[in-house]
Amino acid sequence: MKRKLLWAVRLICLMLALTVGLWLLQENYFCHADHNRVRVKGFFLEDRDSLDVVYLGASEVYSDLAPGYAYERDGITSYLFATQANTILNYKSQLKNILSRQKDALIVIELNGALYDEDELSKEANLRNYSDHAPLDLNKVEYVANNVGEHQLEYLFPLIKYHGTWSDPEHAAGDEAMYRRTVADNQSRGYSCLKGVLNWPLRFKSPAPSLNSTLPAAADKKQPLAETAEKSLRELLEYCKSEGLKNVVFARFPHIVTERTYDRFERNNTVGEIVAEYGYDYLNFERDFAATGLDEDTDFYNLDHLNVYGQQKFTAFLTDYLKEHYALESHALSVGQKEEWETCADYYEAYVRYNEEMMKQGNFSELSENSELIETLKEYLPGSQT
Repeated sequence: MKRKLLWAVRLICLMLALTVGLWLLQENYFCHADHNRVRVKGFFLEDRDSLDVVYLGASEVYSDLAPGYAYERDGITSYLFATQANTILNYKSQLKNILSRQKDALIVIELNGALYDEDELSKEANLRNYSDHAPLDLNKVEYVANNVGEHQLEYLFPLIKYHGTWSDPEHAAGDEAMYRRTVADNQSRGYSCLKGVLNWPLRFKSPAPSLNSTLPAAADKKQPLAETAEKSLRELLEYCKSEGLKNVVFARFPHIVTERTYDRFERNNTVGEIVAEYGYDYLNFERDFAATGLDEDTDFYNLDHLNVYGQQKFTAFLTDYLKEHYALESHALSVGQKEEWETCADYYEAYVRYNEEMMKQGNFSELSENSELIETLKEYLPGSQT
């Protein structure tokens, strides 16, 4: 009997060791690593109930806002819980992630992900930009069951999909390795320095005429959403309503609207109408562009995203707006938390300086939070000689 018990204990220990080993491999090596992973993983490093506001959405969120600047200017703590080409299919699960750790924060949800067509909504990359990096819990299981058709196990356990990447040079020594190292650095530090910011160092002038000045009078022009988009948007709003959430506001961030993108503006008006049905506010800063104080010729790096100049302007504008209309305010931080946020403010200041230097050099390349960039920014920190 004792031998059987000992054998069972050894088997259980072996299985536990194997499980832990596979989990460590999945988390640290056999995974897809990019700026989305850094941003999602970074959110879970934030101290519970330490954030004043969390922004949820797609690339508009991580290009248009700067948590370090919001803290330096107003003492507001925030995080950019956003993934590239984030589809509305992801939003409910992401909102649950946010509420699991920051239940009292004001949550601003930018709804670009509800404007996609059917192909973009369920595109594998757009789902994986979030799901590959989300923690394995009941929320993720529900998300995969509701949104993924084939290969559900690959979404639950990314190791299955990425176990063969060991022979890929890019995975072993290129950007993938750099972003895996960034995640490890942030875990060791206890936080991410830029809180998910990504930008391009350039000033963009639209080659096509901007229609932004005409948009305030076009509030009644609407086009239907894709069927799946409307269904998922309504499910998100139903969830908010059923949970009695009072700390959620929906928004559309600024874009340069042209004739080519005008149909998207009309779908955006439909989104606003649906949000209002459920009793929630929809802040349409695309239609009310002039109020933001942004300059179309100097503050964008393309039609849809702000450069660092626009990023600072919009961060200041939106923070002031939320303080005035939604009682957004900073709350007490510990000494350690203050030190962290002061460091993040310094790194964002360095990020702006580096952006400006790259603009002068004509080096127009993506500047996302990664270990190499953070090392470079040390030369641009306040008080440095650069």
